[in-house]
Amino acid sequence: MIFDNELIKNRPNELLKNEFYTELPKIPIQFDYGSLPSFLNVDLLQLFGIAPKTMDLIENTQRGFYINPSKKEVEYYKKKETKFQIINVVANIHTFKKDGDEVIAYPYSISLIAGPKRGKPDECSIEFLDRINLEEIDFSSNCYTDYSPFKELSEGFYAPIGMFSNSKSYTDTIGFILESFFLPTDIELDKALINGPQNLNNNIREKYDKYRVKRYFKPFTDIKPRRIWGCDSPIELFLIQGLAQKGLFPTIQTLIFENGEIHDNFFHMIENNVFIKGDELITDVDLYFAKEKLAVFCDSTKFHRGTKAKEKDIRISEKLAELGIKSLRLQGEEIVKDLNSSVEKILNELKNNI
Repeated sequence: MIFDNELIKNRPNELLKNEFYTELPKIPIQFDYGSLPSFLNVDLLQLFGIAPKTMDLIENTQRGFYINPSKKEVEYYKKKETKFQIINVVANIHTFKKDGDEVIAYPYSISLIAGPKRGKPDECSIEFLDRINLEEIDFSSNCYTDYSPFKELSEGFYAPIGMFSNSKSYTDTIGFILESFFLPTDIELDKALINGPQNLNNNIREKYDKYRVKRYFKPFTDIKPRRIWGCDSPIELFLIQGLAQKGLFPTIQTLIFENGEIHDNFFHMIENNVFIKGDELITDVDLYFAKEKLAVFCDSTKFHRGTKAKEKDIRISEKLAELGIKSLRLQGEEIVKDLNSSVEKILNELKNNI
């Protein structure tokens, strides 16, 4: 019997045939970091221990920081009576595929979640952090039992991954902990320090730093997840899962601008030393096949019904056509009722666009 938390509804029946869709692998899992933007991967490496640091902290303690706080750092935070939120970096997986003696896990979402207590972000003191050895805690051995990035964290619990070894549940609503860090709640965001690439234009670097600091280090006021990267809806997820069974992994949420520039995502745009304002965006494509120049849209009834919505969709398709990009729009209802047919439509378009 499959435990269904109903966090994702109307699952296509075809997905039940996918290996590891309802049961986690019993062999080692290797997370596919290559699926993530390279700049995001660099940022994730900084989200550990107490973060972020500030210049004031550095000047009043010492240069160089480790996972565990130093005595001077402990005294610094004691004097300020700083409280900390534990922030978990959480990944959702759309597909697990065997590769020799291990399984590759392909993510469809990366989120930040504040550790909860009675429905609010939990807080701890520097005294608590000083008593534990952060280097010895393996945060990645834990997960959220019931987590969908499309909804608020409202059920399930934080537990060791091993508890799923003999149970059946939908594996795409397990939130895997990649890392955890402790966020000072009195942080002045404009003084937060974050490492970044050295080859960026100064203006672009400034905008990027502001974006990242606010995205990663703004203290949480509730336990609503803060999505960093990934697809936007369950119907996109279903299509991603169906395509993965065919060995196809399109780019998620590609940005296409009026001037013809195409970037896989915000991080990729910055990596190319470019910053284009949002009002110059034609659209962010749900799933994009760059080689074949095929943009796939998953249109839900909620956002794509009515005359105005349809007219907007037509204008987007026309603008993309001017750039030599073919648009394929699939209705959410058809994806749910006949996923295989929707996947075949994409395969046919890919063949025609070669």
